[in-house]
Amino acid sequence: MDLNTERQKHHTQNGEAEKGIFLVADDMFPRPKPDRNFLNQIRERRRPLIVFDPVKCTGCGTCEMVCSSRNGSPVVPSSASIRVIREERYGKNFAIYCQQCREPFCIQVCPLNAIEKGKDGIVRIDDMRCVDCGLCAMACPEAAPLVDPISGKVHKCDLCDGEPLCVAHCSEQALVFTGGKRFRWIRLLRWPIQLAAFLLLVVILMGSFCSFVAGTFQVSCPLGVLQNIASTRMLILVSAIAAIPLMLLTVLGGRFFCGWLCPFGFFLDLMDKVIVKRLRLPGFLRTRSAKYGVLAASIGGSYALGYQAFCTVCPIGTLCRAYGVQSVFKGYELAILPAVASLEIGDRRSWCRYYCPVGALLALAARIGLIKIVIGARKCKKFSCMRCADICPMGIVDRRELIEGISPRLAMEECIFCMRCIDQCPYGAVKIRFRWQKAMPGEQV
Repeated sequence: MDLNTERQKHHTQNGEAEKGIFLVADDMFPRPKPDRNFLNQIRERRRPLIVFDPVKCTGCGTCEMVCSSRNGSPVVPSSASIRVIREERYGKNFAIYCQQCREPFCIQVCPLNAIEKGKDGIVRIDDMRCVDCGLCAMACPEAAPLVDPISGKVHKCDLCDGEPLCVAHCSEQALVFTGGKRFRWIRLLRWPIQLAAFLLLVVILMGSFCSFVAGTFQVSCPLGVLQNIASTRMLILVSAIAAIPLMLLTVLGGRFFCGWLCPFGFFLDLMDKVIVKRLRLPGFLRTRSAKYGVLAASIGGSYALGYQAFCTVCPIGTLCRAYGVQSVFKGYELAILPAVASLEIGDRRSWCRYYCPVGALLALAARIGLIKIVIGARKCKKFSCMRCADICPMGIVDRRELIEGISPRLAMEECIFCMRCIDQCPYGAVKIRFRWQKAMPGEQV
């Protein structure tokens, strides 16, 4: 038997042995099953956590001392589950401790399933199973599971089971214990407004979305106006002025229409609740610039054909014409709705992200908008939470930047201003600011 064959046999035997160890660990200590409770899927439980303010921290080390005493050792800071990094040159301090992540990396890498997340949201280490291998410390982006350099034991903050001593003994109140945001009001406001707009545009004012007249006040779809100008080669001033209100609303409040008033957007939000598993669309179908191409093709096609080309297949207009007697005679148009909605099996609001020409037109106005959404650097917990990235229907919050500890900058032309990120952030780190403000007051982004 040659040397290479012997090495391959040795590695195979070792690999099978390691695999056997993990299988035994899974049999003895099975991982907890994911929460399938329907109510918990809709409204996530509040997570207890400690919020650290580096401005108030003096680096006294009291938190380390009281924590080490709770861990059953003498008052030795190296045995604590919290560690203060002191930058004396710059006069700054930073505390390292477990952030009780929503999806902890330490649980995923632990070979003996010694780390579990309880129903109270606290991540704990089972000392009976833990062998102090240190894989959890290597997997954690903040290295929050701390290895005692003297005993070699791994310590991790468990919030003292809900009454953290470090918070109670911090004289400067640099550490604050919180259970997260108690009341989320934006969602309770947005859904009724979306439903009311849907009923108004689809049921009450049937087929009137493209042009709505109330006395002397008139509102028209700006894309429909542009197509009408291109198809007739004529500029009607009254029609052009009717397109201004929606564009002005976008300049003042971002793409508010897309997130709060669009009837098809409301339909897609309902589809999002139905679709359980998603399939990743091919890369060529996930290009945000494609909607600008659809916009140009809509106007160019109207000029060439002599009528409003996109309006015949517009899912917004089709949905508005889907109710009433006229829908019986134009039922074939309804085929566009499931065809476009089927894109939801890929990314959330795929139509709004990649193809909607109305959204593209509003995005151009949003580029010069007066307001923006910022994620504060001091309050945002980034990798330990990433709730904003998960909840954003337009996918404009970069998860990679959060994992790397960078506060992401949001592209406001892609934001539909649904304010889910503001509503769902448990730390209050997401705020609305004017465009000319560089960051949140007193913070750097």
